[in-house]
Amino acid sequence: MLSERGRSDRGSSGHRGHSGPWDPGLQIERTTLAWSRTALAFVVATAVVIRLLAGTDVVLAAVCAALTLPLVVVISLLTWRRYRRDERSLHREAPLSDGALPGTVAAFTVLVGGLGLIYVLAN
Repeated sequence: MLSERGRSDRGSSGHRGHSGPWDPGLQIERTTLAWSRTALAFVVATAVVIRLLAGTDVVLAAVCAALTLPLVVVISLLTWRRYRRDERSLHREAPLSDGALPGTVAAFTVLVGGLGLIYVLAN
């Protein structure tokens, strides 16, 4: 009989005897994909903002691109590093990562949204 997480058919190494996902729910994979989609949406939103800014101030658009696009790359890299660390933790049945990265990204997203709102209301 499978346990809640499907661990009963694993050997002592934590691997199943057959091919397939280690975790039947694929929670960390789905979470990582959600963060990847968030980063992609952030790139699209940033491109729209840069395009809007370029119509009024090219320098401001360039500064916005220089500040935000590398940040998306950093968020993506941190997301994949978190995925690898959580995958190892699941195999060892150790605690998963804390919520610092999602909390920081959420706070940054709210900040950028607020700045965009201020920009729209000011113009």
